[in-house]
Amino acid sequence: MAGAPSPAGGLRASLPRAAARLTSPIGYLGVLGGLQVVLLWVLRERYGIWLALASTAGLFAILLLLRASSGHWRLKLWGISLMGLLTSMGPTLIGILQRPRIGLTMEHDGLLQLEAAVDRLLRGQPIYGVDWSNTPMAAFGWDLTPGPNPALHHLAYYPLTVLVGIPFRLLTDVLGVPFDYRLVLMAFAVIGLIAIITLPISQERRFLLITAVYASPLITLYLWSGRTDIQFLALVLLTLTMLSRGHPILAAGALGVAVALKPFAWMAVPFLFLVLVIRWRAHHSRRELVTSLAALALIPIATMLPFFLASPRAFWTDVVLYTSGGVADAYPIAGYGFGDLLYTLHVIARRTDRFPFLIFQLAAALPVLWLTARAFLRRPTIGRWTAGYAAVLLAVTFFARFFNDNYAAVVITLFLCVLPLGDVSLAPAPAVEARRLAA
Repeated sequence: MAGAPSPAGGLRASLPRAAARLTSPIGYLGVLGGLQVVLLWVLRERYGIWLALASTAGLFAILLLLRASSGHWRLKLWGISLMGLLTSMGPTLIGILQRPRIGLTMEHDGLLQLEAAVDRLLRGQPIYGVDWSNTPMAAFGWDLTPGPNPALHHLAYYPLTVLVGIPFRLLTDVLGVPFDYRLVLMAFAVIGLIAIITLPISQERRFLLITAVYASPLITLYLWSGRTDIQFLALVLLTLTMLSRGHPILAAGALGVAVALKPFAWMAVPFLFLVLVIRWRAHHSRRELVTSLAALALIPIATMLPFFLASPRAFWTDVVLYTSGGVADAYPIAGYGFGDLLYTLHVIARRTDRFPFLIFQLAAALPVLWLTARAFLRRPTIGRWTAGYAAVLLAVTFFARFFNDNYAAVVITLFLCVLPLGDVSLAPAPAVEARRLAA
């Protein structure tokens, strides 16, 4: 029939509509929040049926509010914030409270290692190059490779990850309650939520960000078990808030803390440099540039250098060689990335073998960095900053020795944050530039 639309044309027309629905507040909450609630129902024997019921009621209430009105965004933002706290903090707090009574269930072995490391530091003992076989971590099963868990002889975490646990441990000692490192993670989660709420973007976009980070199992599932991803992610969110509000020194300081907590944050450093370059071109403030670089370097140097100087070989072996395959008992090739693909295809015979992953990481990351950096310089928005960082992080982690499930979850979450962050410019406002140049 003449004039009838072709199936291909109809498909092309429907794809943008479907994408718009999925990237709307209803789409984000329906998919991500729905998965979160389903997971709570699956784990109801662990976290209780009342939490699952409350989360379900909250989900449907917010969805109905979104459907019924195009306004009332302050109320909607309060609603998603409360739901995010309920579904992220609720299971975490339940796990902490139930642990003395029922013991370990779905906790991550790194949680136990960090708790033991905090204890060792408080007793003035080293934390790198030591044996963890006499800690509760040794009770965890290990079947990925023959022999015991290699982490029993290596601490891959940066010193700051241990140091931030000390005030919480001292507080729990005063209160007479058991120390659980997830208390530290919950504090960082609150920092991340505050960073999102104070971003200079619309309330609707804040709604999307809170949903992507706090009402989604991509991050919260690992928070419940005690993995540390929320720490650096919260500081990256704080970095974005400070950059978007024109505070590069504070942003550099926040990113410096993130870098001192987890290697993932290193991939954001080039994009911070780009912002500093843009600001330098605008007003040539040597003080701002030097102070920003100092703020970026201060915490990593102050926290890592003492431990390195105390035992250079032990620090380098645990923090660098263990994760990169530079020692015989390095972390095995595993996960869902390039390394596991090579093992599946029998290019690598054993998970414990060495392989030059660094070459592939550089081959993937450098072109991605070049392309995303050029795109950011053409239009320096907060969304492009995050997209570039997420793309480089994906390239580095996917081609690493191991690409674990929580690594994939972090990368996906960062990409989910790109659209809500939008086109807020990170370049100085023209009026500000003119005043500074005239001064």
